[in-house]
Amino acid sequence: MDLVAKVDFPWRSHAGWQWALFENPQQGEIPAGFVAEKEGRVVAMVGLQARNFTLEGEPVKAATGHTFIAGPEGRGSGVRLAKRAITYPGLASVYSLNNNASSAGLYKKLGMKAWLGDGALNRIEWPIRPGAMGTGLAFSRLARSDRMYDALSAREWFAAKPKPLADYAQQSLATGDWLDPAKPDHARLIENFDAELRSSRRVVPVRSAAFYSYLLTDPDAPGRSVLLSAREGDSISGLMLTIMSKPNAYEPAGLDIVDLELASGAPRAATIAHLIGAARKLAKVSGAARLRLIFSDRFAASEVKGTGLRLHRRFSYDPAHASFAGDDGRFADGWSPTGIEGDFHFALRVAPQRAPR
Repeated sequence: MDLVAKVDFPWRSHAGWQWALFENPQQGEIPAGFVAEKEGRVVAMVGLQARNFTLEGEPVKAATGHTFIAGPEGRGSGVRLAKRAITYPGLASVYSLNNNASSAGLYKKLGMKAWLGDGALNRIEWPIRPGAMGTGLAFSRLARSDRMYDALSAREWFAAKPKPLADYAQQSLATGDWLDPAKPDHARLIENFDAELRSSRRVVPVRSAAFYSYLLTDPDAPGRSVLLSAREGDSISGLMLTIMSKPNAYEPAGLDIVDLELASGAPRAATIAHLIGAARKLAKVSGAARLRLIFSDRFAASEVKGTGLRLHRRFSYDPAHASFAGDDGRFADGWSPTGIEGDFHFALRVAPQRAPR
């Protein structure tokens, strides 16, 4: 991955890239990506991570694009690779839920649409360590200057605790508030939850225990993710996947919610309050400065009212773009992403950064 090392992508080891590119249990026959070569060297690449979905009761395949890179020798190749990925046969959609401002403009030029509209820009943040959070925001504003960015990035600020989130969950949360998908009894709960969602929703990603197990096994940051649950009797009423991430060298680590879904009959406000309460407790004991929920417009204001002090923030650009196969619009109209469909599990920067800059 010499090409990746030349750009400002979060560091990953060889094992980390092997996991991200080739160990996804939902990949199937979809290629892990496409590359352009020159004299035996990779000069451009685009990755594809496949996802299983159910569309009105029928299985379909889609993929999140990621790691779209073209080096100086590969100029022009990147666009050709992206077009090849977008038009790959057998995919209901190729999308990004995690693009930055510069790639947002490029995706539009490729014909991808910010199909979620204004709602995709909104997110909610719960302050956990307000002082550290505020300092990180101040540093982030200073870093808009190239000179200050270089100065602030010269070392790692805000030390992160290395202990796995699952350990904190076991010590700080009630037994029913977290799940280990590798355990057979927990796996059955997850599979039943997934089956209920797929039978009651128009478009929904497949949430298998095997897929959650994959997401939790990052070789570069073992234990930085944990699966939380709310339960009613012997079934799951709500499920949440959280990831510890440190966005850059000069901001503190935070806990990102990259999946939050509720069973069809669950009491929404109470279930959300329970899950957010567990996540806030986990964020506090693990040293996170804030808890963040993307795609927060999926929930009404009344449904998050009982979750405590929170900040409503907005991206200044469209973070989600997609290209959809066919022209019937069923997939685009019925899909409301939670984040699990994206590349957050390996794209979010590891805390702390472990390789030299």
